[in-house]
Amino acid sequence: MASQIREHRTRAGMSVTELADVVGYSKASMSRFETCDSPVPEELCPKLDAAFGTSGLFTAMFELLRDVRFPDRYLEYMGLEKEALGLREWAGFRIPGLLQTPAYARAVFREADRGATEEEIEARVAARLDRRAIFERSPSPHFAAILDESVLRRWVGGSAVMAEQLAALLPLVDHENCTIRVLPFCRGEFGLTEATQILIELEDGTSLAYVEGHAHGRILEDPDVVTTRKRAYDRVSAYALTPRESAAMIRAAIKEYEACTQPPT
Repeated sequence: MASQIREHRTRAGMSVTELADVVGYSKASMSRFETCDSPVPEELCPKLDAAFGTSGLFTAMFELLRDVRFPDRYLEYMGLEKEALGLREWAGFRIPGLLQTPAYARAVFREADRGATEEEIEARVAARLDRRAIFERSPSPHFAAILDESVLRRWVGGSAVMAEQLAALLPLVDHENCTIRVLPFCRGEFGLTEATQILIELEDGTSLAYVEGHAHGRILEDPDVVTTRKRAYDRVSAYALTPRESAAMIRAAIKEYEACTQPPT
């Protein structure tokens, strides 16, 4: 599809910038579509058909290619993560990968793939920990996370692993380059249903969103869709506890897990 976009753009006598303006995407995004560095999102196809007058060609192509294996969307996200100036994550199921301890990550990977060897598990843990290198660059990206309270309560790897993991969050709750807040159970109605949503702000001003469920992940680039995702995140943010209140809830959860690790009397 990348070559078709480039061919029809050239026929129309349009530059990448001109096409980007017509379909409402950034020049950087359109360049990635034409070079196959990013998969073409479904939402873009009818806009391309309208721009080129191709009577549904790109929409039909997307349907034909829907079942073809595209490049791993998670790998694509990690590439964007390395370039991001800001990341805002909603975590409704697990501790965000950038904040996971080795023991917690190990437990997550082991449960996700019970047939994996120890060597494979350790390689995945190492790769996850390597992602933290983004915080060592200058300027360092700002990372904001909102955790559903269930993330604190859901046992992963046992009580000792959970106590260690939650303790590792405390220094980052209100850090210079990181904030962590908790959405309590009493706030039952909010607009995010995915296990993970991450809003990505790039240096060129582009805003993207990454959403992930149990067995899928996808990059959202359509400006209207990203705006809707931002509003949903802002709504969750409005209901979340303050960093200080979040830290208090995290400490209370740690005490509960530590009590479970003590031998019975």
